[in-house]
Amino acid sequence: MKKVVFAGDFNVDLIMDGLEATPVPDHEVGCTSFDLVMGSTTCITATAYACLGGGAWFGGLSGRDDFGRFMLEGLRSAGVHTEMVRIDPDLKTGLTVNLVKDRERIQVTYAGSMGLFRLEDIPDALLDGMAHLHLSGIYQAHALLPRITELLERAAARGATCSLDCQWDPGERWEHLDEWLPRLDWLFANSQEARSMTHGAPDPVRALAARTRCPVIKNGADGASVMVDGRRLDLPATRVEVVDTIGAGDNFDAGFLYAVLERGMTTAEAARVGNAAAARSCTFRGGTQARSTWQQVRDFMDAHPA
Repeated sequence: MKKVVFAGDFNVDLIMDGLEATPVPDHEVGCTSFDLVMGSTTCITATAYACLGGGAWFGGLSGRDDFGRFMLEGLRSAGVHTEMVRIDPDLKTGLTVNLVKDRERIQVTYAGSMGLFRLEDIPDALLDGMAHLHLSGIYQAHALLPRITELLERAAARGATCSLDCQWDPGERWEHLDEWLPRLDWLFANSQEARSMTHGAPDPVRALAARTRCPVIKNGADGASVMVDGRRLDLPATRVEVVDTIGAGDNFDAGFLYAVLERGMTTAEAARVGNAAAARSCTFRGGTQARSTWQQVRDFMDAHPA
């Protein structure tokens, strides 16, 4: 089992579902349910990777509060190593409020501790012996952002491969992206992010392939797109009755990485696994409730051919 380090955002998700109307200023809006679940694209991906059977280590910064304890207990229960997470009693753990109406979602995030997560919070002991480094949600990790290039170089010096799912940049400036792309083995992005990163290029997949080794573009209900030997492959999604799409993209990342790192699969094969892991996640509420094992994903693929 290879050591894979996950670092980036760290926050809980409050999901308020079934909004009666789209929120507007000075008007109260009712909802049909709410849940407090594990949030953070990094935590969801690490949890999903560990449940598949991979060796997941987490690097992050937590407050010493109920939200932080909730997140750490969730990671540990999935088998993620959290010994290197720094806990600061003076900080509040981050929180994202998800306001869900039909299939549309409004997200409001208080960065808290994840906004203050620094390179110094990632000790050499966490990186030593790792085979792969996965970074995600980094535009919420404001203090770490300017030093991600240095972190990627530290990983490369150890012979580790690297992947990034930076998630949406609220300012759409995509700071430092040009520094990161040549240093990545895999870039994960959804179709909207890819269009913004490439300034509306007609084919964002090809445009990104000219800048980074292997872009993997997630298209939601339309599956995923990858470049293989100069050819674009569009791999259809697995069709399911959707309960919740939160965390589906993170489960995709975990499935893809586990397939290539632990199972030695090709890019196209790994993208199919990612599609299945994402689809299975959509049949559960919250990003970490599926807790898919490798066998469950394989059985799911057999039962739901794309």
